[in-house]
Amino acid sequence: GLVPTHWEPKHAGAFAANWVVVAGVAPVVEEMTFRGLGYSLILARWGQPVAIVAVGLLFAGAHGLLQAFPELAALGWALAWLRARTDSIYLGIVAHAVFNSLALAAVMLG
Repeated sequence: GLVPTHWEPKHAGAFAANWVVVAGVAPVVEEMTFRGLGYSLILARWGQPVAIVAVGLLFAGAHGLLQAFPELAALGWALAWLRARTDSIYLGIVAHAVFNSLALAAVMLG
């Protein structure tokens, strides 16, 4: 519900701006928030498995898309696992940006 539902050439500028936000800005902000602050500073004290599950659920819930909750939770778990494995949010930012880009490309290609 947050991205265009189909490609319209007359809206190319708006689609490009949406792409910058969804595939560029959002992954940085969300990784810093959920896998940075949420995982490292708040949830890691209860152990890695709890932190990974909790961050995934919080990530999915924060998007407010009930229909996409399972997929978003799975993405959140995968990104939190990646955070735990690498002790960094940078690879998660890249993975998140690729995921969002693929979702937008799927809309564009119809």
